[in-house]
Amino acid sequence: MFFAKVGGRLEIDFYATPKSITRFVKNAKGVDQTHVFTVCNGKNKAKCGFWLNTKTKKKVGPPTNYNKKKNLLIIPKVRALDAGTYRESPSENINVMIM
Repeated sequence: MFFAKVGGRLEIDFYATPKSITRFVKNAKGVDQTHVFTVCNGKNKAKCGFWLNTKTKKKVGPPTNYNKKKNLLIIPKVRALDAGTYRESPSENINVMIM
């Protein structure tokens, strides 16, 4: 479980560089949403480096980076709406609490 304060920096570490990271969050109205972050690999520049809402297919969320050298997902200024479950694969769930 990871904890962060609103406006603070959130770093989630992974064992290896994933192709994508999925997060399950709630929007301002409390509706469940699924967002996918695709890690850039040099061949997918147009479709990587941002959160994509799987239902609306629109870019959402705060600016986010992935550091491949340290295997860290980095959200420099986290928001309350970034709280939820993050995962690389169905067997690895990471809960994020925002205070």
